[in-house]
Amino acid sequence: MHKSAFIWSDRYYDYSFPGDHPYKSLRESLAKKLLEERGAFHYIDLIEPHLISEDVLQIIHSREYIEFIKSKSLEGKGYLDEGDTPAFKGIYEAALIRVSGSVTALKVVEDGSYVHGINIGGGYHHAKRDKAGGFCVFNDVALIAKMAEKNFSKIAIIDIDGHHGDGTQELLYDDPNVLKISLHMFHKNFFPGGGDVNEIGSGKGKGYTVNIPLPPGTADDAYLLAFNEVVVPILERYKPELIILMVGGDSHFNDPLVELKLSTYGYLDVIKKVHELSHKYSNGRIIMLGGGGYNYDATARIWAIAVAEIANIYDIEYEHLHDCCYTKSSQFVLEKVKNVVQQLKNIHSLY
Repeated sequence: MHKSAFIWSDRYYDYSFPGDHPYKSLRESLAKKLLEERGAFHYIDLIEPHLISEDVLQIIHSREYIEFIKSKSLEGKGYLDEGDTPAFKGIYEAALIRVSGSVTALKVVEDGSYVHGINIGGGYHHAKRDKAGGFCVFNDVALIAKMAEKNFSKIAIIDIDGHHGDGTQELLYDDPNVLKISLHMFHKNFFPGGGDVNEIGSGKGKGYTVNIPLPPGTADDAYLLAFNEVVVPILERYKPELIILMVGGDSHFNDPLVELKLSTYGYLDVIKKVHELSHKYSNGRIIMLGGGGYNYDATARIWAIAVAEIANIYDIEYEHLHDCCYTKSSQFVLEKVKNVVQQLKNIHSLY
């Protein structure tokens, strides 16, 4: 038995929006192909998702909302939200199998079968209790965090998708058992609109939501500054027992929907540090999920590199998947990020 499980079903291909919609399952198939070409599955076990029931969805979604999705899935037309997430025939089943993949990733880590559970087909952080959004139908990130509370008292979600995980935040805003950290692009009128520094949780969950809003043009140097000066000390203080890491590929400099400027090297530095912290505090336990990413080539390369690092099989073959070099922010952007970091240090008492 290997330490890492890669959750996969060919039914993942069904979750792909029609026409010129930017969300296509080609990303996952390209990433899996890159891993196959490098012999990754000699060292990582491929596991089929175990299909969950509707009762499991009701941990975070309402019965009415689930029925709405099922009806739109049969109808196969219209939208599930204000216009980002179109319905298509079978979207309910397509969403369910992917969420099931994330639940399976959690289960195999919880029962000790594996140290790492990887589901690049997951990461639907915009879905809310009664609402779809941002190409997301059911929120697997919040779901597995709530499910994990049966076995762990300190769970950390680290979301490096280019968009703010508004659904995850809303569903877990008052939950003190889940530390929610999101690094994302932020400016007026950018989807989904929230995720500023002053959104820190409510009730018992106050202080357990950490938003790191980054200006357009944030490249590796500024991104890693924010990560190392805010995320790392917060995780060191929190000492998570389980880490859920959402590796959205849309923070990459070539993504068509987001204007962050991370390179594959910047991504790898973040993944390495999270991996290191997981072995320091969580006995290595990481659930890795996918997320956004609309330059399919870049996203596939990011995911393959991330999987290789987490599974401890990263070598020269994965070096070939990198961009040419690290990226650099303008001085203007760097100063803006430094200001955000200082605000966060004050808000979250990082001295």
